[in-house]
Amino acid sequence: MKPMMLKRYGLTFFASLALSACGAQDIEPGASEPVTSTQEQTLEVPADWVGHQLGLSAPRLRPLEKVTRFAQPEPGELPSIRKIESQSGLEKPGGQMRAMGPDGTIYEVSVPDADAEKVGAAMRERGLSGSSLPSEQPRSESGWSNGLDSRVRWTNSGSDWPRDTIGVVSPNGSSWCTGTLFEGRLVLTAFHCLWDGYGNWVNPQFRAGQDGTTQPYAAVNHTWKYWDQGFVDNDCHKWKTTGYRQVCEQYDWAVLVLATTPTSSTGVTPGYMGVFYNSSDSGLAAYSTYHYGYPGCGSAGAPAGCVDNSMWGQSFTCDIGSFFNPVGGWNRNFFHGCDMSGGHSGGPLYSWSPGSNGPYLLAVNIAESCKGSACSGTTPNVAIRIDKWLGDQMMYWRSIY
Repeated sequence: MKPMMLKRYGLTFFASLALSACGAQDIEPGASEPVTSTQEQTLEVPADWVGHQLGLSAPRLRPLEKVTRFAQPEPGELPSIRKIESQSGLEKPGGQMRAMGPDGTIYEVSVPDADAEKVGAAMRERGLSGSSLPSEQPRSESGWSNGLDSRVRWTNSGSDWPRDTIGVVSPNGSSWCTGTLFEGRLVLTAFHCLWDGYGNWVNPQFRAGQDGTTQPYAAVNHTWKYWDQGFVDNDCHKWKTTGYRQVCEQYDWAVLVLATTPTSSTGVTPGYMGVFYNSSDSGLAAYSTYHYGYPGCGSAGAPAGCVDNSMWGQSFTCDIGSFFNPVGGWNRNFFHGCDMSGGHSGGPLYSWSPGSNGPYLLAVNIAESCKGSACSGTTPNVAIRIDKWLGDQMMYWRSIY
């Protein structure tokens, strides 16, 4: 039996994003337009927001531009990253937060790092960083690692925690990417999942726990999304023409704010995972880590017996390899051996090892460095780690939504 979850907070200015088709290979004229005013606004927060209790101000939003068209990929298309290009030219720094609101307006988000750190610390001190249904780790043993695909399909059942916290992130009704709930309405995914690879935005729904044609919960649109502008400033959103480079791996995350909490026909909700960071590379590598995702059945390396919109992964733990891409004193990325293929992008690497109130999100799967049986190493795939900065940001948004 899944836990009943109540929606804690809401925004007073939700609206639907209007969708219209645009070209899949070039940014069409009129895909965005200037905003009529660049005057700063204040994001509405709950009256009992923990930030107010800490003497902090609500986030400030400065309008930059308005997106008016979104690409509509054909079913079966995938935004997969299958090759990491060597870095060339100067890297542009990240760390600048951006958001897109319900009407397509893109904002510069002003949240001092010190504020996010204070809120993150307060949430952890109050025991609010864990999952919605603390549970014990399954009893099990430890691109394809060693060139072998060990994935099995995780079907929908009546006792599938934390399965339904994972879902399809897709703009076209079929497998596209994967995301994970870390609050009733908050989904962590890969930022490249919000683009078509040519510089055009897509506008995905989230379908928690989908299993083929079975949808345990209603599909939900998102209203807001947050990201690190370093991904766009380095042209990573055009990876199909510019290449996906090492700098792109550092900023390939996004948070989606859903319009409502996913809910079943009987009023049950899927719950959510906790959020955890570990400053020690070796400490994180020692965790018993799991990964599941939604492979595209037409992609290279798709599992045998693949069914569209079905969840696959290893029932046993997978290895974490070397760490790289230092940012702010932390290695932002690492290699891992969780079996995956196109469509697993945005999927969670999670663990019960950090302690009680798990499972905890540790990282997001973003890319494969080889394809299928060509993957001879044990850790051929790439993840972006939840470091302290990202962990604090996630707790900050959890405190608001």
